[in-house]
Amino acid sequence: MTGLDAERLVSLSADGRRGSGYLLTPELVLTAGHCVGPKGSAITARAYARHEGSYDLSEERHTFRVAVRGDEEPDYALLESTADDPFRTARDGPSGEVRLGRLIGEGAVAAQALGFPRSGVEQAGARRLVNPEDVRGRVLPLTGSRREVRRLNLQIRTGSSPLARGVSPWSGMSGAALFSGDHLIGVITEDRATIQGRLIAVPVSAVFGDDGPAEANACLLAALGRTAPEQRVTLDPVWAGGEILKPAYSPLPPRDQWSEADLLESRHGVVPFRGRAEQLRALVDWCEHEDDRGGGQRIRLLTGGSTVGKTRLARELCRTMAGRGWVAGVVDPLDVDFSGVCALPEGRLLVIDDADAHAGQLHVLLAEATEGGGHHPLRVLAVAHRGGPWWDAVRRRYEALVDAEDPAPLAPLPEADREDVYRAAYAAFRGWYEESDSKADAAVRVGAVPEGETATDVAATDGTGVPGLEEPDFGSYLLILIQALVDARSLLHKTHSATPGPPTRSRANALLDYALDVERQRWQASAERQRLPHDPVLLERIVAVSSLAVADGETDGERETEAARRLRLVPDLADEPEWLTRAFARWQHAELTGEGYLRSLQPLRLAERLGAKVIAAFPDIAPRLLDVGGDGPGIPQAATDQARQILNVLHVLQLTAGSDGCRADGTGEPSAQQRAREALDAALRGHARPLVRLVKQVAATDQDQFASAIGTSLACALNSTLRKESAQEVAAQALGELDLACPDVLLELATAVAEHAVQHYRQGGGAPAQDNREELARALQRWSLYLASSGLRIQAHEVAGQAVDMYHALHQFSPSEEHEFALAEALKDLADRLVDVGRFEDADLCARDSIRRLEPLFQRNPSRGNAFGLVKSLCTLATATHRIGRQREALQAATEACELIERLPQAQESDEHAPDEIQGMRAFALRGLAWQLGASGRVDDAVARASESVEIYEALRERCPGLWKRDIAEALSILGVQHAARQEWDESVDRHTEALNRHYNALEREYREAVRPQHALALGRLAEAHLGRARARPAESRQEDLLEALKHVEQALEQYEGMREEDRWANRVHEAWTSCLEAEVLLALDAMGRRQRAAPAIRQTCGRAEAAARRALTLYDELDVRAWRLRFNRARAQAVLAQSYGGRGRPRAKVLRAHEQARHAFARLDAEEPGRAEAELHAIEDTIESLRHAGPPAQARAQTAVNRSGKRRKRHQPKPRLHGRQGRQGAAGRRRHR
Repeated sequence: MTGLDAERLVSLSADGRRGSGYLLTPELVLTAGHCVGPKGSAITARAYARHEGSYDLSEERHTFRVAVRGDEEPDYALLESTADDPFRTARDGPSGEVRLGRLIGEGAVAAQALGFPRSGVEQAGARRLVNPEDVRGRVLPLTGSRREVRRLNLQIRTGSSPLARGVSPWSGMSGAALFSGDHLIGVITEDRATIQGRLIAVPVSAVFGDDGPAEANACLLAALGRTAPEQRVTLDPVWAGGEILKPAYSPLPPRDQWSEADLLESRHGVVPFRGRAEQLRALVDWCEHEDDRGGGQRIRLLTGGSTVGKTRLARELCRTMAGRGWVAGVVDPLDVDFSGVCALPEGRLLVIDDADAHAGQLHVLLAEATEGGGHHPLRVLAVAHRGGPWWDAVRRRYEALVDAEDPAPLAPLPEADREDVYRAAYAAFRGWYEESDSKADAAVRVGAVPEGETATDVAATDGTGVPGLEEPDFGSYLLILIQALVDARSLLHKTHSATPGPPTRSRANALLDYALDVERQRWQASAERQRLPHDPVLLERIVAVSSLAVADGETDGERETEAARRLRLVPDLADEPEWLTRAFARWQHAELTGEGYLRSLQPLRLAERLGAKVIAAFPDIAPRLLDVGGDGPGIPQAATDQARQILNVLHVLQLTAGSDGCRADGTGEPSAQQRAREALDAALRGHARPLVRLVKQVAATDQDQFASAIGTSLACALNSTLRKESAQEVAAQALGELDLACPDVLLELATAVAEHAVQHYRQGGGAPAQDNREELARALQRWSLYLASSGLRIQAHEVAGQAVDMYHALHQFSPSEEHEFALAEALKDLADRLVDVGRFEDADLCARDSIRRLEPLFQRNPSRGNAFGLVKSLCTLATATHRIGRQREALQAATEACELIERLPQAQESDEHAPDEIQGMRAFALRGLAWQLGASGRVDDAVARASESVEIYEALRERCPGLWKRDIAEALSILGVQHAARQEWDESVDRHTEALNRHYNALEREYREAVRPQHALALGRLAEAHLGRARARPAESRQEDLLEALKHVEQALEQYEGMREEDRWANRVHEAWTSCLEAEVLLALDAMGRRQRAAPAIRQTCGRAEAAARRALTLYDELDVRAWRLRFNRARAQAVLAQSYGGRGRPRAKVLRAHEQARHAFARLDAEEPGRAEAELHAIEDTIESLRHAGPPAQARAQTAVNRSGKRRKRHQPKPRLHGRQGRQGAAGRRRHR
């Protein structure tokens, strides 16, 4: 397979016609139909070939005949040669297959065409020179001709020839192949474009593939040697941004560039896929199975041990699905722009290889898929060694997209499949060697070949058979391939068979070392040709370092300079001149394949073994690779490149996956892998703090999506590493580098680090005892904060209590202002955790205790630190007192907090609070004050404070995007509530919609339970805003808002049902309010459409409203309703229940009694707070008066059932009742609300 190749370009002439063509195979040309005669006619072709270092049109002419010719639509022709390989294109080995593509999507794609237009014809004396034109531009998918066959429009950007009267300057360009990247997508057919600088092409999808004529498909397949009946040519999808996906299989480099390691790689597909048929069928079924969950998007984890064939299976799945018309491929590890592929109107399969090392990229993809994935199938296959914390995070954030249970890890290759894999690999390797060598050389290597017999025949008859593959080592796909390579090379006398080595060496290690030996020989030959030092040990170390390090820059020169600096890590090159390190940098870049300037040896298992061997021999390389705080040659300067290099180190040595590594050789000594791990563990211990600082710097960079993805991947990798028991000391060292207000992307890492730090200090790590207790208390306090941010509220409350106990003990043992302040902070945190779990009176006591300790400290020392602590405690007290009904105290505490934050003392050198932290606390205090002002009836002041809070949070978010998402969402929601209190319904709807669409929807996807209570409350508030706007509008304009209100209130109730039991218990107040709101919305909808609806439908709607109101009252009865606001909401629920009684046609006495109960409740509330419930009281009194005069609304009665059977009925047939606790609760609830 190949892209646009100038040596395939041909110039055509016949009967006065002239045009261009392109060789699809050595004997088959694709061109435009109007450039040739009828089917069977002869055409003269000349090739555009390399000549004396450049390209020139050959003087040799060859005859082709028209094999297939389209009608006017589509305008194409296929020409077959009358001779075999007339232009000798296969003389340097088998020619690559041309990749055909079909254009999809709406984005413009870059394109290129090479042909012979009239403008390129020159007269040089007696000679007539025909010059080619390299046309480059963009294909515009949304611009096309309305014809029977769709046309492609190429807008040229490389210049157009001047127009000549009566003659098109592009005449002769017809028939030129139009390429986009590596794919041939069309054939130029029109040279008289109606728009200057634009050429028209017929897409190859109209010639080949499912939409092309069978004759054309059969002609190309025959030329390619495929004769399967009814088979169609495969067309790869091409779209704007398609470079993000790598195809299932890519061609090998030219023979002078490919190596034996390339033959082993799965991405080249040298060895046909064998085995794993059952697993492949299961994955194909998963792709094609229609599932409405997640809007057509699904993700699955494919795990298994090292080299068991996970990536090969994933690539074969891509090939299979591409053959079925899907967009399928392996995601480029350095790309994070998924907007194009997620918007394609096609079935898509995206494979993320080594997903455990690219967790950040996976999160970016899934976020884009859930937001803009559309309704077409999108499947994401994450391939990794194993799951772990990174996959647990994916399951939690995208639970609707994953399977209920992960598939079992891929087992080692079954013995029944091993022989098939070996035979396929052996035959493929032999074939590649024999095709790349001349026949004479092959005969010499194989031996004397009898006349009339080929070398292949001899190899086939003299093969040694399949070796024993029963050993456990041959459960590895890679080791079977290496064994086949050993035998193929031995048969062709390229090398002697690999000896088993020392009797203690394992078969796996022997085979891996053999593959490295073969590569080392090629490295030596290449370095010797370039007149470089070619010591095998030196070259081995260079490749090992290039597999671990990263070098990047804006230009090739900068990248080469950085690569040369990294190679200073090689001990042999530390003191060598720069020209030599640069020369080796260029050498490895040309010798190895992959991304970046410094490239890794592939397959990765070879790089792992080589890297472990070098680090085991030179342990000081490990700390130099991880020295992110230094300026040595071993570390890049850019933070993103540093993060990539650390990921390389962790991944290549398989520390992120917790692999067992290579087996020991039975000598009793640690293996190179084990010694390398010990060196790396020591390096991690020494650089834990700088590494965490790097993660903080890179992961929270929302402006650079690639940097954020790399940072997230590194955070997951460190999380996996620091979860090990041996990393507790490292975690204790790194905990101080994490902020109290941790960005969301670092939350899981922070929680794991804090937990391990607590375990470390509890085990007595870090003497003496006094310092140990202080460190333990601080670690407990941080762990509690991170747990609360993660939504683990019960555990966070328990840990916060332990922190308070520890600080109490410290203060009693050694009283001091520092311990007093720390205890007050811990009490404030405990009060916050008590609010989270719904224990508001206990939270009030803890907050007051914190303030009691902080006020004397502030009076004695009015520093910013003490003032800041007092502000936070006052805000917590305001929240707690508001929830238990002491509104005046809540408003007083919130006002004091705002006044104190506005007059903070001057900054001192000892202050630890950054300006952004102070501004964040100011916004937090204003947000709390706005809520308390609104609850006290001062709505105008509340709107002003809430607006100011939103503005501060917006400014903070611009400076640190990953830190303030939850805060700004809550501030917007509170602002929307205050607008609703002023009956500014449009503004209220806008603010609540912004909070949900910009923040809560994404936060819910990432942190599920952590933000679900706030998300549910925001949905309810938006529903209330829609209901208010509907009531303010004319009756005929209400339906849209009422339906929106019903949708959002139902979503909110679903959120409450999906909460953990403890979270739902803590949020009963809000759930009760939401249930009452649902009843109000239903009654409003019923009142609007009552005249047009039948009686059963009316009763059904009112029945739903009655059930919702009963549910609200039941929840209120479980609460302590001393607070005025709670009693007001309960009275409103009672009024709604009474209204639903009337709608259902309940007896008049029952309806009146329900309204009287609601009136009595509102009358008591109005007496306690005069004026606050006056409107509701007057409204229900008017309703009662009207009911007394007119009776309940007339309801159509259902028709009386007729007993047509004539059978006598039983006089009494009791209804079935629920027994047990649930039945008794239901009966009690019904009696209570009659």
